[in-house]
Amino acid sequence: MAMFVVTASAVTACQSSGTAPEPTLTMTPSSPTPTATTSEDAVLAVYRDLYPAGQRAERAYPAERKAILEQVATQPLLSRMLRGIAALRATHRVTWGNPEHHPFDVRIERDRATLHDCQDARKGGQADDRTGKRLTHGTSRIHLVATLAKGTDGAWRVSKVEQVKEPCSPTA
Repeated sequence: MAMFVVTASAVTACQSSGTAPEPTLTMTPSSPTPTATTSEDAVLAVYRDLYPAGQRAERAYPAERKAILEQVATQPLLSRMLRGIAALRATHRVTWGNPEHHPFDVRIERDRATLHDCQDARKGGQADDRTGKRLTHGTSRIHLVATLAKGTDGAWRVSKVEQVKEPCSPTA
């Protein structure tokens, strides 16, 4: 089981599978997430926002990154994402694109939740931040398992994302 840091950008940056994360040069506009009507809606919304938040953090000043990511991530993922972003930026890379999420098997128990995602990351990867040249591309059918925690403020945040070897199907 390989550990991931979640975001098409920063999440991929911490991926231990040996493939380099692909940078995203297109800015994802930050729009307010609609108010979730159920716990499952809230869990899915924060998981989906993890990737765009990672890209916003990549493009922010280092001192601003943690505050951006704390809205969607908690430990240990938060530290992994910050390290992944620093590593990307040190090599003049950013992520580009966003994965297509296919979440399934969402389970919520009190202040903990898990979900599986059969992610399609072919429309994203890493790019050179100076030239914009796309350097890597993701793959499809990446089976991820995300763990989320509900904070004392009532907000869900992603605490861990792992890639598992079991195959998945986007219609799972």
